[in-house]
Amino acid sequence: MINLMYLVLTALLALNVSKEILDSFVIVNEGLENTKSTFKDKMDATYKQFAGLAKENEAKYGAAWKDAQQVQGMASRLVSHIDTLKGLLISKTDGVPLDKVMGKANGVDTVLNLEHVHMKDNNTHITEMMVGSEPAKPKNGPYTALELQGMLEKFRDMVKQAAKNDPKLQASADEMFDFKDRKDASGTNNNWASMNFYHVPLAAGITILSKMQTDIRTMENELVGRMMAGVESKTFKFNTLEAIVKPQSSYVTVGGTYRANIFLGAYDNQNAPEVFIAGAGAYVDTTKTPPEIVGASSQLPMNGAMAVLEQPASSAGLKTVTGIIKFKPVGGDLQVQPFKTEYEVAAPSLVVSPTKMNVFYRGVENPVSISVAGYSATNIAPSMTNGSLSRDKDGYIVKPGAGTTAVVSVSVTNADGSKKSLPGVEFRVKNVPNPTPYFAGHGAGDATVKRNEVNAAQGVIARMENFEFDLKFDIVSYTVSTTIGGNLLEKECRGPFLSEDAKTVLSKVKTNQKIFIENIKAKGPDGTVRSLGTLSFKVI
Repeated sequence: MINLMYLVLTALLALNVSKEILDSFVIVNEGLENTKSTFKDKMDATYKQFAGLAKENEAKYGAAWKDAQQVQGMASRLVSHIDTLKGLLISKTDGVPLDKVMGKANGVDTVLNLEHVHMKDNNTHITEMMVGSEPAKPKNGPYTALELQGMLEKFRDMVKQAAKNDPKLQASADEMFDFKDRKDASGTNNNWASMNFYHVPLAAGITILSKMQTDIRTMENELVGRMMAGVESKTFKFNTLEAIVKPQSSYVTVGGTYRANIFLGAYDNQNAPEVFIAGAGAYVDTTKTPPEIVGASSQLPMNGAMAVLEQPASSAGLKTVTGIIKFKPVGGDLQVQPFKTEYEVAAPSLVVSPTKMNVFYRGVENPVSISVAGYSATNIAPSMTNGSLSRDKDGYIVKPGAGTTAVVSVSVTNADGSKKSLPGVEFRVKNVPNPTPYFAGHGAGDATVKRNEVNAAQGVIARMENFEFDLKFDIVSYTVSTTIGGNLLEKECRGPFLSEDAKTVLSKVKTNQKIFIENIKAKGPDGTVRSLGTLSFKVI
């Protein structure tokens, strides 16, 4: 109603200004001053509440409170500046000292009531101070209409920036602080400064300035109120609390420490969320707003307000579950939160350790499986003495050194990041046993060899018998000997094959005669040369 009266009275300025019209401006201005004071009291209460919330909960309200303080500071400075303009105009027009015009009431700066101004219809001083002699080119400088316009534009732009996510409030600020040229009552285009302050009676000019102050307080109230509401809109309302214990690990070894986070979980048992998990090959795209699952997904069944996740443990290893939770608070917007959890599936295993047979063989790769119950393979760090230990696709490979014993130890990493060393396990270190030599398909356990087998023989080989490692020994040398015509003939062979001289000797052997394969030497995978003894056979 006050704004409507202001518009009507402004239009009447084109007519002769009577005492009754000037008195009407006094009434309108008084109403605007009361409105301004009411807004000031309301804003003081809002700021006090806002400050208390920010002090109590800095994380939630702190950022918004800082923005609100900027609005408060700019609005207060602008209102105070306009009060100074009104005081200067009344002082110049009525010839009253400024300190008599300006005063304080209840600790707030005030301006002499327009009712007590004598020269309400004077337009000389307001024109001179606010616009100058050329309405088409208003003057600039302190306490001018152009300076005021610039300050109001800055306030408007600050409001629009703070309300960047609120197009309605931005449009309202543009409409309230519109400084475009417009037509006066005669139909002539005029700029904002001249329209409001050129040859305008003092009573009308003061009323116009009061209207601007009311606009500032109105916009301040609207903006700060929405700032606080914006924080509150992000607060979820829940009606149920439940104690939640989240252990870092549910498996603790002797000497370790059980650790868990215990906290209150809040939820609305009358407004259940929807929980979806990503399927095979799918993932949660957190770069989108809101996050969404790309690929196949499935919705989990609910037990009240809690989703129930069940997955068959079809294979061993680390498993990862990702998904999103959709929740729409009453009266609020849909909220989507991504989540991720991991668990490890361990294959059931039986460990039987024959303590009297803990042996590592020197010179070969000894495969070893190392595990600690309750710990993932990624949290186990084994080491050993007297040898080397390296990772293999199926476990570990041990290569013992020259000593007679070796100790395998393990360090584990707990869920809290702490490390713990477990007692080591001692192993004996032995050489690989000698292989068994064979000639013509016969070994040391055979006493005879057939004539045709001797003729077909290519040489000597070494075989590992009844040994768990598949090892290869290479024959280095041996000697073939026999007695021909009462003379002992010996022929040395290098490598596994018979030499030509040895073949010639063996070709002369008769039935019931004995042959000897002596000084057999073989080289193992560790590089050592072993003596494998002698083979002797009767030719039949």
